[in-house]
Amino acid sequence: MKKIMDSDSFSIFSVLVHSAEKWPDRPAIVDEHGTLDYRTLLKETEKTADVLAGHGLRKGDGVGVQSRNGRGFIIAVFAAVRCGATVMPIAHSLVPAESKMILDRTPVHVLITDRECSRDSATRGKEVAINGGQVFHLYETGLSRDRRIVDRVPDAAFVRYTSGTTGAEKGVVLSHRGVYERILAANRGLCLNEDDSVLFVLPMAYHFYVSIILYLHAGAAIVIAGDHTAAALGEMISRHRVTFLYASPFHYRMLLAARPPGKDLETLTMAVSTSTGLSPDIAQKFYTAFGRKITQAYGIIEVGLPIINLDGNIHNAHAIGRALPDYEVGILDDDGSWLKPGTVGHLAVRGPGMFSAYLDPFRRREEVLRKGWFMTGDMASLEADGTVTVCGRKKSMINVCGEKVFPEEVETVLNEHHQVVESFVYGASHPRMGETVHARVVLAEGVRISPEELIGFARARLSPFKIPQQIYFVEQIEKTGTGKAYRRGV
Repeated sequence: MKKIMDSDSFSIFSVLVHSAEKWPDRPAIVDEHGTLDYRTLLKETEKTADVLAGHGLRKGDGVGVQSRNGRGFIIAVFAAVRCGATVMPIAHSLVPAESKMILDRTPVHVLITDRECSRDSATRGKEVAINGGQVFHLYETGLSRDRRIVDRVPDAAFVRYTSGTTGAEKGVVLSHRGVYERILAANRGLCLNEDDSVLFVLPMAYHFYVSIILYLHAGAAIVIAGDHTAAALGEMISRHRVTFLYASPFHYRMLLAARPPGKDLETLTMAVSTSTGLSPDIAQKFYTAFGRKITQAYGIIEVGLPIINLDGNIHNAHAIGRALPDYEVGILDDDGSWLKPGTVGHLAVRGPGMFSAYLDPFRRREEVLRKGWFMTGDMASLEADGTVTVCGRKKSMINVCGEKVFPEEVETVLNEHHQVVESFVYGASHPRMGETVHARVVLAEGVRISPEELIGFARARLSPFKIPQQIYFVEQIEKTGTGKAYRRGV
């Protein structure tokens, strides 16, 4: 692959070619349609690329892909890349108005959807069947071929809109070389290979540029969960002898709540938690129940997967760990100066595989970086041994009489209550105190407790200024496609 990478025309499609040549008969994808080996995956992708080329798709054109997790999503993305297009995955969970907003901001030449996301059949350009029975639809949008999706980044492979938990979504532009650099760097920590079987539960539109491409590069089998109940996930881990689980804390809480302790996860060698902070309580209970440690990883679309907690200390599970070998991390103050170990400041990262630009408004990476550092927007501390602990997002920080409160810290405490499923903490304006801490809480089914009882639980574990003044019980917490709570407009 290094020789291929040295070529001026390097494409991330080479990852698929490489794996099909090296492991043709090994399973690449296992989903509701069955098992697809690497040879067949490449063949189906090339067939789909021929269809796209027949629609006049060429280098620099834009392709939107909106589909459920499955072989169709992976094949559609790689087929578009094979044609030289720039791909913009769109989350399957978005409602039509949200999808339209993204497509209005970044028009594409062709839109690929599955049946569930399909538009008006009268405008459908072509129906394409994938090996195993999945069908997706191609739509011509009418965008002029003279217009490029990203005209100022010649080797743009992907445009991915951020989650937008605290502000306007950004169109992050990733290059072919950048994506390849980040998967190599990430696997120096994850160490995946062709003997691994990965259970995939997260939205592909958000988790593709390190995870899916990395798994395919390593020759692993990607087992795609269609049913996300705890019973189904446990059964899939056992039946497919899954070695690697990449999930959110929500999935681990669900497994704990519904699966009895036992040996049903005995094939699992690594359980990685991402998307949002991991509660030490979940990590401890998971270890007690299943004898498996949860590894917290810190991923960010602009950089990749630069930090992971590999030290194996169950009592330090809340930390996101240390920088992987190819990355550097720093904790900076508001002026960009280094802070001493243990001090909370701005988490900054630098290393390979960084994004090329923001699309709308267009800003090159060099304009965004601060002396070569990418400012993540997270507030964190860095210990002398290199261990990083994230406190929370600066934009979500609550100011109570001048005291700083990170919602994530309060949520972690509330979530430790055995009758709480999840919580969402935010600041509410107060005439004298500036802000006070409020919380929305989802309780376990059939449970009835008072807000006062939960406040008392928090009082024993938090400083007085961090204790919620109001708690509201709700049925669900609104989330982004990556599983993070929306923090806008509260």
